[in-house]
Amino acid sequence: MNSNRVFLSFVVAALLIAAPDADAVFPTVALKAVCLQQIHSPTTITFAPGGSGRLFVCDQPGKIYIIQDGMLLPTPFLNIASPSNVLVSDRGPGPAVTQTTGYSERGLLGLAFHPGYSNPLSPGYRKFYVNYNKDYQPGIDPPPPVADHTPNCATVIAEFTVSATDPNLAVLASERRLLVFTQPQSNHNGGQLEFGPDGFLYVGCGDGGSSNDNNVGHTGGSGSRPTTNLGNGQDKTTYLGKILRIDPIDPDGGGPLTYAIPSSNPFFNDVTPGLKKEIYAYGLRNPWRFSFDQRAGGTNRLFCGDVGQGRIEEIDLIVSGGNYGWRYKEGVEFPSFSVGSPVPAGTVIDPIAMYAHVGVVTNPVLPQLGLSVTGGFVYRGAAIPALQGKYVFGDYGSTSGASDGRMMGLEETAPGSGVFTLNQAIPFLGTANPIVGQRILGLGEDESGEIYIGMKTNSGVLLLDGGRPAGGIFKIVPVLSNTAMLPPAKDNTIFSEPNSPPFMGISGYASDAQGYLYAGRTGTAHGPFLRRALIRFDVAEQVPTGAVIQSAQLQLRITRLGPSAFGQTLALHRLSETWGEGFSMNAGGQGFGATATTDDATWVRRFFNTSSWTTAGGTFATTASATTPVSSVFVAFNSTTQLKADVQGWLNTPASNAGWILRGDEVVDEAVCQFSSLQQGISPPALSLSFDYAQPLTHREAWQRAYFLVGQFVDDFADLDGDGIVSLIEYAYGFSPLTANSQTAGLQASSEVMGTDTVFTFTFRRDPEASDLTYTLQSSGDLESWTDIVTSVAGADPTGSGYVGENDIIGELPKRLVTAQETLPTETNPNRYVRLRVSRAP
Repeated sequence: MNSNRVFLSFVVAALLIAAPDADAVFPTVALKAVCLQQIHSPTTITFAPGGSGRLFVCDQPGKIYIIQDGMLLPTPFLNIASPSNVLVSDRGPGPAVTQTTGYSERGLLGLAFHPGYSNPLSPGYRKFYVNYNKDYQPGIDPPPPVADHTPNCATVIAEFTVSATDPNLAVLASERRLLVFTQPQSNHNGGQLEFGPDGFLYVGCGDGGSSNDNNVGHTGGSGSRPTTNLGNGQDKTTYLGKILRIDPIDPDGGGPLTYAIPSSNPFFNDVTPGLKKEIYAYGLRNPWRFSFDQRAGGTNRLFCGDVGQGRIEEIDLIVSGGNYGWRYKEGVEFPSFSVGSPVPAGTVIDPIAMYAHVGVVTNPVLPQLGLSVTGGFVYRGAAIPALQGKYVFGDYGSTSGASDGRMMGLEETAPGSGVFTLNQAIPFLGTANPIVGQRILGLGEDESGEIYIGMKTNSGVLLLDGGRPAGGIFKIVPVLSNTAMLPPAKDNTIFSEPNSPPFMGISGYASDAQGYLYAGRTGTAHGPFLRRALIRFDVAEQVPTGAVIQSAQLQLRITRLGPSAFGQTLALHRLSETWGEGFSMNAGGQGFGATATTDDATWVRRFFNTSSWTTAGGTFATTASATTPVSSVFVAFNSTTQLKADVQGWLNTPASNAGWILRGDEVVDEAVCQFSSLQQGISPPALSLSFDYAQPLTHREAWQRAYFLVGQFVDDFADLDGDGIVSLIEYAYGFSPLTANSQTAGLQASSEVMGTDTVFTFTFRRDPEASDLTYTLQSSGDLESWTDIVTSVAGADPTGSGYVGENDIIGELPKRLVTAQETLPTETNPNRYVRLRVSRAP
């Protein structure tokens, strides 16, 4: 053979005042990290119609990223970040406001794709909309409604178009600004964009910032902060403190409006001078995330989280023309700053759910749960049936300085009743809720209706965490339940007496690694001496990582009993030091130990004859993990809190797994028990477990996370370690993509002349767990016409005319080495080229 070449291809409402004990029943779910340490502050998570499976994430500094095939694409879909951002790596062409490492509520806040985005016949084809803040430009931007201040910034609702040739890239120059209005202060910008079931675009607008809705730039307000002013929330001549509804498609290609106002808007026919006919609902302080329940089975209702001021957070059901009370009311309280501003009778809609800030006692009393509500979604996905129809939302954190976001939920007491029960902390498998170390910024959906959470470990927009961006995307995934029965990985018995038989030598150096197990005290005819059994189970190898143990039971079969053993107590203790199992064996099975062999556990040594127990007789927890009385045949240590904790600890930290020590009665003579062991008897010890776990990572995900950040983009065709083997082939071989290997390490060929024929032998590495790969070994005599010799489709066993067999790669299980052969007449074609073609299905 003259050449060894490797080629590849890639295939690619009523009021709820919830008491602390009134939680709705929500299923336990799990959080799966999707993307970590690559996004600063995820404000919006959404999808584009069309079935591409892509997830779009707004990063507050001004970039929209795409997560595709589980990886964050390195090139932003859209970049409007400021050229003056404090971090050079996060700069862009603008016009979004400048961001620093400090806290800010300004930036890129909303994204929505037109319902006709993927339909060439729709006027919304390839169009999407963003909501962002930019610096205020006098003479260019509209002036503030009242000329009593200089605006802090301006909100822009803009349309962009995606490239006709690259679906992962927006055309920056295509920006068309639909609506621009000023913000008097830097906070309370709202920012949500969402298309409703009616096809119109809904826009969330905060009250303009500051507090009390009565500062400069707020209707009737000023620097003196009067208590009798109307405020932006109640003034229908301003966009602030509202949810707007428009048809974003330019109706005529000209002015004065570059969008249309639906005639069904509640105030469309109102002739009040200056009234904004775009208003759909008002009286809101800072609607931070709203969504329609518009998927199959949904009600089309609009749920909104409205951020409170200093006391109450609320969830509202938004209806056309609805007034939600701000600044007259915060929740159902009348704050002191609203004195002198009576609520118009019958005009205010109360929240469907409320809760208080931590440390705040309200009237009526509300549970103290958080700081700033983050609206969410009614779950209509398919992966978690028990979550169907429930509203999932969150809270930023308990206090301004804490990173402990809380995920909550609402469940309607009866369909259409408008009465909801609050779940104060959705149960997460293996994750505390509140989620320690994370702030909840936003929730989102993919095209299938599965819910995602955008989180952040700190408060500064560009503030790093460990030198990397502090934001993360997590997916709510189902919890699975399973059971397992584990055999021992090893077991042994240690003896307090001298080596026996003969009864001589130094005490504590007997063992019985291959014999029966013993526990208890012997009689005076032989001693009395003590026996203790050691048992260890490889929990981490047989239970999924991250599982939560629900029950654990150890069963032992008794094969013989001492005269005083029946009814005595057996105790199981967690060992804190590891130990060994050699080849010692008392062939007689009479309960006497044998001379210890290398690495055997004895009464004195953990490993004979090198390492001693800290405490002779085994080093173990003083308190028993479980106890049980001695019976005639089987004994069972039933599940206890400590027994489960032992197993959970071994699963979470496999290095801590030293197993258990079994002790019988060590006071009463002739109370020794004999048990079947792994090597002796008909029923070895068995550990029965039930556990809950999240769906395991795919093999590809596990491979990527072993070498890269969670969700980091890995180019299948990149050669990251410079060894001439691209990443896809490194994955196919089971190699590290970051450590150089010989180019022939995974694919080799040789030839041998046998008579008039030449036998070509080819070998290549294969990872049977890589079920997303198809391996095809091909040969050619001219590098033009190729013949398939062996094929392994999606992790299946190899087949083909040239397949000879495959063998385990010792020390690298489950990797395999495939062997193939091709026999050709030597005179016909003495040269042969071979290539391994690998295709991956995302």
